[in-house]
Amino acid sequence: MSAVEDLARDPASRRRFLKAAGGSAVAASFAAFLSACGSSSKPPTTPGGSNPNTAAGVGTDQYGKGDLGIAIFALRLEYVESEFLAKALATGKATGKAKTMLQRFQTQEAAHVKTLEGVVQSLGGKLPPKPGTMFPISTQQEILQTGADLEYIGCGAYLGQADRIQSKQLLAAALSIHSVEGRHNAAFNLLLGKDISPDGAFAKPQFVLDVNNSLQQYLTTG
Repeated sequence: MSAVEDLARDPASRRRFLKAAGGSAVAASFAAFLSACGSSSKPPTTPGGSNPNTAAGVGTDQYGKGDLGIAIFALRLEYVESEFLAKALATGKATGKAKTMLQRFQTQEAAHVKTLEGVVQSLGGKLPPKPGTMFPISTQQEILQTGADLEYIGCGAYLGQADRIQSKQLLAAALSIHSVEGRHNAAFNLLLGKDISPDGAFAKPQFVLDVNNSLQQYLTTG
């Protein structure tokens, strides 16, 4: 039984978990996870048809078994997001509200990296190498669009793994980070003049194959 199913079936355990993990914001993410993922006995598929639990090399087992693979998968994504923010700010193209927002998000993504590194190590794993990256960031508009795209990928990536997580420690981190990634995406979209909730009432999950395909345009290695 996954941690999501365990918490869904045990109200007392769920209350303790939500209180420890961050209260109402995490509760909202947890509700979204349950709505999007359902029971792990019926693995969901993305619109493209990829399934997180099938086909060698498609799921997180390529990074490690079980929760360790999920944690490393998430950490690699956070490395990319953190590197984007550092490179975007280094261009000097972002000014005013955009610059302030990028600086704030950089601090938050660094915290995501630190937390997931701790989870990986607590699960007995080794930290993965940071992939080489290259981003379209020659103008402020490109920076904002790339930021929105990366945060959208990140939000979906956590949602896509939620019903596979066994560890409540990792689930708490995933729920909290998922919520913040969604807010980051909304903030980028607001500055771009776009819909702050592009998927409507419920976020859409993305699984490993989808996430890696989406990230490939930004990677030079790994």
